Amino acid sequence: MTFTPDFERRNRIEQVRLAAFTTMRIGGPATLVTLESRADLAELLGQPHRWLGRGANLLIGDDGVPEPVVRLGESFATLELGEVSGGRARVRVGAAVDLAELIAACVKAGFAGPEGLAGVPATVGGALRMNAGTNTCWMLDWVSRVEVVLPGETEPRWLERAALPAAYRSCGLPHGTLFLGCELELATADPALLKATGTRLKQAKAATQPLALASAGCVFKNPAPTMPAGKLIDDLGLKGEHIGAAEISTVHANFIVNRTRAATCADVVALIRRIRERAWRERGVLLTMEVETWNCPVELHIHPRELAGVGV
Repeated sequence: MTFTPDFERRNRIEQVRLAAFTTMRIGGPATLVTLESRADLAELLGQPHRWLGRGANLLIGDDGVPEPVVRLGESFATLELGEVSGGRARVRVGAAVDLAELIAACVKAGFAGPEGLAGVPATVGGALRMNAGTNTCWMLDWVSRVEVVLPGETEPRWLERAALPAAYRSCGLPHGTLFLGCELELATADPALLKATGTRLKQAKAATQPLALASAGCVFKNPAPTMPAGKLIDDLGLKGEHIGAAEISTVHANFIVNRTRAATCADVVALIRRIRERAWRERGVLLTMEVETWNCPVELHIHPRELAGVGV
């Protein structure tokens, strides 16, 4: 990809290893573009590229990716808290804002809802795209509208929440949609109670998830509301199994941790395949990926029965 001199002057372009930009601490080389100017969206969108938020929920191949990887810069990190009217307030936030920053600002102002996502690692844009959530709420629960650039387009548009057929771990918009920000409609509440709720949720995560170790979060979607993927993997006796420095967490079996930060993507892929094959062979359950993959073997998204007869 080549950029015009004006683009290169307004935006930062550097050569990096993507491992440094993901929570899994895995990923090969790429060109990283930090987009600072809205005026350059059209030039960027007219060429191959990938979008990167906080790097959670993402597994990147050891060879990196050939396309430039783009992050939204400070001009997309605005946060505006509206006035309270009738016990409600409107909040406008840019996609580059860290979700934790949005939660903290809303808690301090006494705006209820986002505290239910306390402890979820994401930018606002990433949380919108995958409709990030917990067992109590989803990101899109409070969103009134979103600012996006749809695939094949170069100009941003605002979409009302009703236009998003959101579901579990999905915003419902086409793959490749770029989120630039959103507006939330929030009810007012006691800031002390909101802070206590957020603290309790973060403590519960710390007690049940391997937050101190590098990971991409939950690897698989829950096969059903009554069948958590972590419990299934635990019941299969796979907790603690490892390949190289990649390990199925002994704290939460739906996490694969990079224990010494020396694991490769190939190590993680081998563990994922082992889990999926065992779940299908012994329980007849198809585990599908929650973690997004870049330049990884396509077998991660193939039905295990199509891989029968190959050693795991």
